[in-house]
Amino acid sequence: MMKKIICSMILVLSAMFISWSPANCEAADVWVDHWNSENLDLFVIEDSLRYGSGATGKYFNVNVKQVRNGRLVRTVHWEYSKYKTDMWRYETSTMDGHHTTAVNVTDHLFEYCMNRIGWNYSIDRYWYY
Repeated sequence: MMKKIICSMILVLSAMFISWSPANCEAADVWVDHWNSENLDLFVIEDSLRYGSGATGKYFNVNVKQVRNGRLVRTVHWEYSKYKTDMWRYETSTMDGHHTTAVNVTDHLFEYCMNRIGWNYSIDRYWYY
């Protein structure tokens, strides 16, 4: 009988502890860059990073919060892709959707995502390969 009471109390106390603990299920926003020209800070929405590869190349996409003076300006969807031996290119949700642009060296967003995924890249003067 005493064993049942102790087990019941342990169970009740465990349930209370779990219900009082803060939940860690929120997505993290990671600061990756500051654009002086627009006074914007860029934050990667960690759980939005998606990537893949196939016979013709690799790709990844991610959502990024643009913040000015602590206030959200907008969220932009970035799509990076590499066709075979071509340089890495990107397109954003703010572009017209009819072309991609080569990724310039020192793109901190690109470098952060590549390191997070674990993919290697090389630099040839101005572009990432």
